[in-house]
Parts: sequence; C-alpha cells; structure tokens
Amino acid sequence: MKVSKTSLSNWFATGFFLGDQNFVKKKYLGDDFSSNFEWSSNPRNISLDSAVSEFSNIFESIIEREIKGKNIILPLSGGLDSRTLAASLKDYKNVVVISYEFEGGLKETGYAQKIAKVYDWEFHKYQIKNGYLWDKLETLSNITKCQTEFTHPRQMAIIDEISDFGDVFLSGQWGDVLFNSYGMSPKDSISKQILKLIKLISKPGGIELSKDLWDFWGLDGDFETSFYQKIKSEYDKIHITEPNAKIRAFKSLQWAPRWANSNLKVFSYKKDIILPYYDKSMLEFISSVPEKILDKRKIQIEYIKNKSRELSLIPWQHYDLNLYQYQNFNSLYLPRRVFRYTKRLFKEIIMRKNKIIQRNWELQFIGRKNENNLKKWLFETEELKDLVPIELITKYYKNFKTVDPVKYSHPISMLLTLAVWSKFHWKKK
Repeated sequence: MKVSKTSLSNWFATGFFLGDQNFVKKKYLGDDFSSNFEWSSNPRNISLDSAVSEFSNIFESIIEREIKGKNIILPLSGGLDSRTLAASLKDYKNVVVISYEFEGGLKETGYAQKIAKVYDWEFHKYQIKNGYLWDKLETLSNITKCQTEFTHPRQMAIIDEISDFGDVFLSGQWGDVLFNSYGMSPKDSISKQILKLIKLISKPGGIELSKDLWDFWGLDGDFETSFYQKIKSEYDKIHITEPNAKIRAFKSLQWAPRWANSNLKVFSYKKDIILPYYDKSMLEFISSVPEKILDKRKIQIEYIKNKSRELSLIPWQHYDLNLYQYQNFNSLYLPRRVFRYTKRLFKEIIMRKNKIIQRNWELQFIGRKNENNLKKWLFETEELKDLVPIELITKYYKNFKTVDPVKYSHPISMLLTLAVWSKFHWKKK
C-alpha cells in the first residue's frame, strides 16, 4: 500500500489525521463513538439558571437510560467532567470508582478518593508503572490502529484489572470542550480563527518534523501553507458564523474522533463505555446555548453546586479551591495564588532534581531500560527507515535527549507510533 505522505505530515504536526486522511491513500473510516451530528449554532436568550436546569434534565436522562441495570466503573480525577458525572450518580450505589497516578509522580488520586467517600462508593487507586508500554505495544496498536500518538492512554497499564469492577465504563470525555469558549470575537477574521486552531491542535516539535519530512519527501510547495489550507478546507465545511461555536464544532468533528476517541478504545475493547457528552441531545443543547453561558465551565459548576454541596466543597484540582471559592482566585485569594506560584516554581526545581514524573512520556522514554526499548524501535525498525531517513530519526532523538525533552517528546512519540504501525500493520496488509 502506498503511504500518503501529505497525510503523514499533518499527522506528525497534530498527533491525529485531518479530514478523511489516513496512513495510506484510502479514506478515514470514522470511529466507534461519534454520532453524525450536524453542528449548528442557534443560541437562545436564556439565563444561566435555565441552562443549568435544562442541562440537568438532559444529562440525568441520558445517564439513567444508559446505565439502567448495570454496575458502573467510574474513572475519577480532580477535574470537573468526571465530578459532574459523580454528582449525577449521587443516588446510585452500584458504582466503583477508580483513579490513577504516575509511579514516582504527584499524588493525584486524593481528589477522587474524597468524592468516592462522600457517596460511600468502593474506591481503588493505582500507580501507572514505569515502562508499562513496551510489553503492550502490539496489543495497543491493534486497539487504536495507531491512528494517533498512543503513549497517552495510561489506562492501558491497568485495563485488565479495572474492567473486572463492573459492566460498563462511564466517561466524562469531551465535557471540557463543550462547556467552555475560546475568547474569540464575532468580528475575528477566518484567518485569525485558523491561526487559533493551529495553535490549539498542533505541537511545535511536530510542525518542525513535518517541515523536515515535507522537504525530504520533495512534496510540492511548503508544509505550513499546505497545513493551513487543509485546516481551512475542513473548517469551511462547518456552516457556523460565530467563531467560538465554529471552533468547538471543528474540534468535535476532527479532534474528538481522530485523537480522543482512538484512545477511548482502550476502555471499550474490554467493556462497553457510556459517553453522555457525546449524546445527540447533549450536542443539540450545546448548540442552543449562548457562548457567555457556556464559557468557563459555568453550567457544570452550577450543576454540581445545585446537586451536591459535599462535592462542591472538594477542591477543584485546577485551582486547588472549592467551587464556591475558585472565582476569587485572582482577587481575594491573590496572596494564595502568589504563594501557590512560588511553591510551584520551587516544586518544579525539586521535581527536576529528584526526577518526579509529571508526564506520561516520562514513564516510557526516561531511564536506561526505556531508552534501550525506544532506540531499538526507532533505529532498528526497517519499515520505519523506509519512510523516515535515519538522519532525521537521529536528529530528533538527539534533540529530545539534549535540547528540549518536553518539546521533542511529541515527535519522538510520533516516530515510535509510526514505527509500530509500519511493523505491525503496513506491509502485512
């Protein structure tokens, strides 16, 4: 099969394919979760209270319909999306909460444990172990088909254990996209909107690699112009004039099925998964709510406060303040913010010194055993070298090791993903 090098260039830049692109010259086949929703923007003149009431009815109806007679596995974090699910389940007892954090990383499971305690739900916490990826590469590649950078779904490390706790997973995925806005003005030009999108979906190190590969492959024109035009062509298909609503629709049509949903398959290959925020009735509701009400997660926050004071008093991880205090983060709690910023700087120095794990790729790529596995895949996979010259692989591995590991972790992860795809899927077809 002939590889589509233009598609691969876009894939390296973003971590997922755009439009109907794929590794080879055949159309992207879609995913298992997204509906064929026709996005629009028809905001009504409604109050926040009315919007919260409508959301409550829609959200709880979806969940009641989908979980009836099932034992629920609820992955929880310190964020709002999963907490909104927890609030909706306050009267249910057939819920098992799971939460996980990195081995050698920050203690992140405490928020979930507090939420589970409020409702007396069974709770299990896990550490995602260093180097878990290498023994699971082929299985993971069969699940995701390598459609996206696949070092992210850390649930792969524990999926066999957690899937025994119930009949179905309940996920809050995509709530943060639906219940927020992007700070765009109705007067902003299409060009400004496209540039905003590029900033949202691309990675600097990925764009750098895409440009190098574009030149090596001898493709016409230059990568950045082609990339801009590809995004614009997909963006133009969305018949919405309000910039924030249009960006939300683009992310939901492109990023969700091609990046987020590919990783959700790690859950669904073991058990069914329920996604309330993907339900058509929820998307219709979002399309009818004014941006000023959607912005800054107001609907979810007010829903949780109305539903459960106990959950509202548990700090939101983003601010480390509860849902009654977070709005004063920049005013009343400014001294706290200054202290928190200073503490974070100090913590980052300590983390660097003590090598505290903060990111998923650090579990896969740092340390002697991980480095040996990574180099074997990058430098000894013959199929990869048929697509990417060894000089570029060497360049980006060296940049990752000596220049900026955060920036260059993305291209390294993408090269690893391409190596796995080329070995297990490309020439076996």
